[in-house]
Amino acid sequence: MWSGADASHDVWLLYSGVTLAPWSADIHSDGIRLRASGGYGEYSYTAQSLVTTDCGAPARDACQFKKQRYNVAHTYIEALVGYQKRFGELTAKAFVGIAGISHTFDKQDLGNDTAGDSYGVKGTLELWLNLWSMAWTSLDLSHATAHDTSAARWRAGWRVLPTLSIGPELRYDSNSSLDKNLAEQYAARAGGFVRYEWNGGEISLASGVSERVVDSEQQGQDVYGTANVLIQF
Repeated sequence: MWSGADASHDVWLLYSGVTLAPWSADIHSDGIRLRASGGYGEYSYTAQSLVTTDCGAPARDACQFKKQRYNVAHTYIEALVGYQKRFGELTAKAFVGIAGISHTFDKQDLGNDTAGDSYGVKGTLELWLNLWSMAWTSLDLSHATAHDTSAARWRAGWRVLPTLSIGPELRYDSNSSLDKNLAEQYAARAGGFVRYEWNGGEISLASGVSERVVDSEQQGQDVYGTANVLIQF
């Protein structure tokens, strides 16, 4: 089981989930995996948005667009089935299932097609490689057809102690409309993390800089922070 929180300027998210290994000797052994997770958060952005006023041809552009700020509540839930397999020092997990994602706007943004509920298929791939006894690297990839949502995260860890790892991380998240004339949103991050593990769980903290783009408009560079707790039974 895991839960965590993620926050930066104008963005925050709380999330939790569980992965079961019902037919394996333990959670580390090869076999089928069942996973369910969900989260709730909020974000805001500023964009040049369409309005309905028409001032005529000479000033039409100025009248049809104006800069506005939007506040959005974001929720997601997913149920996945997958398989874990170890190949020497490489552990691979692949999942597929269904996902529901919702973006609820405080006011209508005519240039953004991510408003409302969307359901679709989701697939994930998670890789963990022990480079040697004191170093490891991981890569997590996912894509859901709901709001065309994708995510990728890479980490490289150096064990300064047997139970304590530090290192860099990179992350990229996006969702976009099927109609490319409408909004496309993404966030890119670069930072570092510290991870403490023990027999039965781990705690990780991460921080760095992030940049968000909504409908081709930069929302500025911010500092982000992430905290995650995972417990194994």
